[in-house]
Amino acid sequence: MPDLGIDTIAFAAARREEYVPLSTLPGAADLVPPERLAAAGIPLSRLMVRIPEDDDVDVTAQVLAALGPPAVPQPLFFVRSGPLRDPNVAALAGLVHRSGWAGEDVGLTHLDELGGTAVFGLLEWAVESEATAVICDEPLFADSAGAHPRFAAVGLRVRRGTSALTVSGCGEGKPALTGDHRFTGRGPCDAWLAFCAALAEGVVADGERVLLHTRGPLREGWLSLLAVDVAAVRLVPAATASLLGGRSG
Repeated sequence: MPDLGIDTIAFAAARREEYVPLSTLPGAADLVPPERLAAAGIPLSRLMVRIPEDDDVDVTAQVLAALGPPAVPQPLFFVRSGPLRDPNVAALAGLVHRSGWAGEDVGLTHLDELGGTAVFGLLEWAVESEATAVICDEPLFADSAGAHPRFAAVGLRVRRGTSALTVSGCGEGKPALTGDHRFTGRGPCDAWLAFCAALAEGVVADGERVLLHTRGPLREGWLSLLAVDVAAVRLVPAATASLLGGRSG
């Protein structure tokens, strides 16, 4: 089967401030898995939860709009980092309806920090010719001792055959491959946003290997890309795009 590649990347990030102490919500503590609290190192007394509001910035919809309609009908893979910020909302169904998506749609959730890296193991198996993948990170919880999280989304047009970026490998755990550039982040979109910033600044050259590395509170994952034709990568910032965070090393 031909290699899986990427030729278009759209991105958006928006800092969110509307978190309230978990202690103010009766029974809310039962919703938080104890193992995640232990791994994240957030004391229950500092735990805050996001309250959905009508004016929430929908970074996922912005990214899909920035990508534009595909030239041919294709599957949409909607990859969420964790639980819905509003359990009463069917996020994928709403996204498909609002965008008028013509192809099939597949929702993947609770991949946590590995949503932007190890998910490519599934995409390499599932994508037959062309597809769109949208990786969404909308943290439900926050630590009152730190900065409030951001909502982030990255949209990718992937296809079989010659592409501007070729997937060399992916996996869970410590990176099994090296690269000329390494971008590390805590959330599923962080390394992607740092990579987008490097592309915009002309840091990555043809023939170089790029390692996207995610090291979160529970797991670690990686994705290796070969830059075949950097000039051909279509980089599309969405309406509230912000290249915040992530680091190269």
